[in-house]
Amino acid sequence: MREYGDYIRETKRLLQNYNKMKVAALNLTEEIKAQENLLRDESIASVRYGEDGVQSGRGEFTTVEAAAVRRLRIVEHVEDMRRRLDEITATMRAVDNALELLDEVEKEVIRARYMDGMTWAEAARHVSYTERWAKVRGRKALRDVALMLFGVLMRPMQLKLYHEKNP
Repeated sequence: MREYGDYIRETKRLLQNYNKMKVAALNLTEEIKAQENLLRDESIASVRYGEDGVQSGRGEFTTVEAAAVRRLRIVEHVEDMRRRLDEITATMRAVDNALELLDEVEKEVIRARYMDGMTWAEAARHVSYTERWAKVRGRKALRDVALMLFGVLMRPMQLKLYHEKNP
């Protein structure tokens, strides 16, 4: 089972890599289009009896078979890229949804600190508050984002109060 700190670290990692995920999604989209264009251009000639036969039993592909194999590899590659693109866009959508529910100042602090890589002092200046205030609100907002991304899977033990009765 994951610990609470793991969810916080994963949330920080997602926020810090958000801009890279956007670029990766854009690049994958363009590569998928390029590969689909390649598929349109990649034709497979029809087979005619007696032509393009396998020679001397070496198990080599005919040109028609080789073209079919190339086409299948391209199709598999496109499907893999689509799966990766779907994963990236789903993650980005989850982050966007979580950030939407923060108030504007918390959202700006999170964006400045984690997505834009500013220090706490720079993030505080960005929103015109003190560094201490930015840290407190930023850490609270980070916990809120982690909760929205991962659900109520794990809460820190410090939040749970246990009382034992002495006999």
